[in-house]
Amino acid sequence: MKINKGQFVLSKWKQAGFDYKRARGHLFSYLRNRFYWHYIPRLKKVLSFPGHVDIEISSVCNLSCPMCYTTTGEFKENVSKRFMDFDLFKKIVDQCAENGVYSIRISLRGEAFLHKDVIEMIAYAKNTGIKEVASLTNLYSLTPEKFDAAMKAGLGWLTISFDGLNEQYESIRKPAKFNEMYERVKEFKRIKDRHGSIKPVIKIQTLWPAIKDDPLAYYKAFDPYVDNIASNPLIDYLNNDDATQIEYEDGFVCPVLYQRLVIASDGGVLLCINDEMGKNIIGDANIDSLKKVWHGELITKARQLHLKDNGFMEMQCCRECFLPRKTVPVLEKFGDTRINVDKYTRRAEVIGK
Repeated sequence: MKINKGQFVLSKWKQAGFDYKRARGHLFSYLRNRFYWHYIPRLKKVLSFPGHVDIEISSVCNLSCPMCYTTTGEFKENVSKRFMDFDLFKKIVDQCAENGVYSIRISLRGEAFLHKDVIEMIAYAKNTGIKEVASLTNLYSLTPEKFDAAMKAGLGWLTISFDGLNEQYESIRKPAKFNEMYERVKEFKRIKDRHGSIKPVIKIQTLWPAIKDDPLAYYKAFDPYVDNIASNPLIDYLNNDDATQIEYEDGFVCPVLYQRLVIASDGGVLLCINDEMGKNIIGDANIDSLKKVWHGELITKARQLHLKDNGFMEMQCCRECFLPRKTVPVLEKFGDTRINVDKYTRRAEVIGK
């Protein structure tokens, strides 16, 4: 079973340093969390409560990227653009803390740093006892001043989506400009150094097609400023692939159903982090106990289906998900050496297709 499917790092040494920095301040809890993350899904064991919870504080995004599901008519019709109410966020975090949740991520489909209360939300989660508060960002609204405030509030991990360099970046991350965003990454490092702070650890990530012509140049551009550098194969977020041509992994069982709960900005609990359209709501955080949802009938039925031979095929969202899709490692040039890049079979590598 592949636990963290798709993404790969451009340096295993840098990854090791990243993990060490993540663990600073709570090493035992971190190691236990990593064990649970990787082995509980393999054991098919349902914990009393998940060790990680995703809380989407914003479903609003301020970029228009050609490969993103947020640009599709289906998303615009089915997912309302909104910000999570702070009181609902507190209610969710309180339950997480009571049940020993190790980490939360405050982002999902939108840009978290558009939320007017994002800094206060980070601080509340840390003060309530969450050991790691993380977020994904497109960087466009995350100014150095806001980064400084998030660092001081206790943000532990920041992932920056930054696809390619120069004109390639600007053709994807519209309307962001490369030089301005690149300078922000460098300024974040200066802010951390100025305060003697290891955290938030920063991972920068890119689509492989955006750097495939010269991945080493991308690596060198960010190596001095970030803690980890990763890449992803191009996922069919636009649902353009011919369903009859898709190949699946043999005996696939989804690890996500054992790892995390996912709560949308309106409080709906999603079956999975990859249910971008919110088609499978298994609870409502406004009124339901999260622990009850985690052990509820709907998610239990999904787990049972996955335990059947190719049972995931009985659920539309799982058939359309990238996790069951077959990948093969392909050796690609990385300067004078080569690296293994996992790629989806029968999948075009053209951004926006």
